[in-house]
Amino acid sequence: MKKLLGILVLSLFLITPSWADDIRDFQIEGISIGDSLLNYFSEDEIMNNIVKGLYKNKSKKFVSVEFNQFPFFKDYPNVAAHIKIDDKKYKIYEIGGFEFFDNNIDACYRKQKKIDKELSKIFKDTKREFYNKTKHSADKSGKSNVTSILYWFKSGDYVAIDCYDWSSTMKPRTDNLNISLITKELNDWLNK
Repeated sequence: MKKLLGILVLSLFLITPSWADDIRDFQIEGISIGDSLLNYFSEDEIMNNIVKGLYKNKSKKFVSVEFNQFPFFKDYPNVAAHIKIDDKKYKIYEIGGFEFFDNNIDACYRKQKKIDKELSKIFKDTKREFYNKTKHSADKSGKSNVTSILYWFKSGDYVAIDCYDWSSTMKPRTDNLNISLITKELNDWLNK
């Protein structure tokens, strides 16, 4: 099982011999930061899968696009990306894979721990941060939380492995695991 997980994790990320010094060296479902979404999806598929209303209080610089159950997805049933709204090249600033764990957050934590163990071997020269059950701001009741493991690159880009534990008041949201490659530029915009 450990070997299978190792192969799975390594298949998510193509690694150069320099041991993880650039986030662009990694992929999720064959897609990497800096690629054009047009290399993988049609313009109609991109436009039809933009998540509406996600950033109500932000400038319209970036949008999130989610793709579910595409035939070429092997490791994750769902993939999300962030692109600039006015970029006709559809350059990717974040790419992530996610999987749902309906009412089974413990399975999410187990998978997160296994992935973290494998990535810690790969990301030897990155700063690792762990946040356990931080309250999620989207849930005003304070009952939903996220457990995050972050690997920070010197460039300010990072990899996040998150388990979202949604309370029953947040239905239809479902507990999920999310692995994302995120650029410094997008992170700076999100944190403004």
